[in-house]
Amino acid sequence: MTLTASKFDIICNTLDNGIILINKNLEVKFWNKWLEIRTGISTNNIMEKKLTDFYPDIDEKKLVRKIGTALKLNSSTFYTPQISKFLLNIELGKITDRVFDSMQQSITITPFDIEEELVIIYIYDITMLCEMNYQLNEVKVEVEEKNEKLKLLLDATMEAIILLKDDVIIDCNEIAVKLFNYSSKYEIITKNLKELILNKKVLDAADNEPIEVNILREDKSSFKALLNIKDTTIRSQIFKILTIVDVSEIRRKENLLAEQTKLAAMGEMIGNIAHQWRQPLNVISVTASAARVKKELGILSDESLEDSLKQILDTTEHLSETIDVFKDFYKEDKEKSLFNLSQNIHNNLALIETIILGNNIKLHLDLDKDIYLFNFSNEFSQIIVNILHNACDAIKARLSSNELRIIKITARQEKNKAIIEIVDNAGGIEKDIINKVFEPYFTTKHKYQGTGLGLYMTQKILKISMKGTIKVTNKTFIYENKTYKGALFRITLNIN
Repeated sequence: MTLTASKFDIICNTLDNGIILINKNLEVKFWNKWLEIRTGISTNNIMEKKLTDFYPDIDEKKLVRKIGTALKLNSSTFYTPQISKFLLNIELGKITDRVFDSMQQSITITPFDIEEELVIIYIYDITMLCEMNYQLNEVKVEVEEKNEKLKLLLDATMEAIILLKDDVIIDCNEIAVKLFNYSSKYEIITKNLKELILNKKVLDAADNEPIEVNILREDKSSFKALLNIKDTTIRSQIFKILTIVDVSEIRRKENLLAEQTKLAAMGEMIGNIAHQWRQPLNVISVTASAARVKKELGILSDESLEDSLKQILDTTEHLSETIDVFKDFYKEDKEKSLFNLSQNIHNNLALIETIILGNNIKLHLDLDKDIYLFNFSNEFSQIIVNILHNACDAIKARLSSNELRIIKITARQEKNKAIIEIVDNAGGIEKDIINKVFEPYFTTKHKYQGTGLGLYMTQKILKISMKGTIKVTNKTFIYENKTYKGALFRITLNIN
């Protein structure tokens, strides 16, 4: 074994995920310790043998096709099983309340040697994330069922109905009996309406229009109700039909519906968090792996190590802040803080510097350094990072590597408003979808590789939490004497 091969083995055997070096015929050339421990299959037993000999349930045609695609494009690709979320059936220990019997996996196929037609299959354990999504889906189903039941209840007749003759009650329905805490309707019949209404003057004002009144129950307790009185003629006699709705009950149910909606939104946000974490986790993995390789090759300088550690720490802090922002999103006791807008944007750029530099994107900043906002700085960071992710994805999808790639960020003050604009030169958004980008569940993943928070959540954070607005348009602009076109996101926030 060569020195290089030895270092390859050492590195791969210390990573906390499965690594398989395999050729197009599915013959195994390397099988790391992570896989030995979890599968019980030793390297000596599986080397130079077909993977399907040990795991016959693998979709061989699909896996071969994915390997061929990765080699042909010289680019990583993803393998997604059709039925179960795993490539290798690795059984899990018997733990109470476990959702899955087998490890759920994310599989990435990366070219290793084009000429030898070798690829590396990375296997990541995503069981915990899948269990969380499964449980959230169960909560979502339960919430939807409760919402359906609540809707049926609201659609049904909920009014107490009372029939009056000369302001004396002559009949009523069972809901009215319960509403007034009587045992039977005969206890309420013959009572005068004015005995039930605390404010007698409202009866004179009631003229076929609903009014809110205080109503007295049999036990002397009172409640607010929406009351409507209509005159009707029965056999030439004039009667009054009184309908009463307990407003407090409706408000209680409205609050319940709001809470259920929040639960559904929380499920959606957890999905967004998982989606946003993919890129930062990849940054941490790549940075750590690069440092390890440099160390093994003896070329890791103190400065390079310090930069790598700073990148990992900054990215980790960003992940932690992401959880804090979503955890506090619906809390009413969040505290605002005074922060410098320009410094906040610079900090956010540092967090995604790897993405910007890796895609050869040039930044043009025109930031007013004297703008201070009294608002939620972490949530503003999420908004900026999300929009920049979208811009990077659009540029990568639309522009070739030899074309100028640029993102312009401006921040200025107009009276008591802070205006932040982010524009790229990726050509803009199609007219038929530009009005849909802030809609829930709308995605352009078929065109762009979406990362970060959805624009739907960005708009919700701005509107609900930060009391601001966001708009998107296509804009033509001039940069270095050339004309470009791209999507312009304009954020408006109150300074005071």
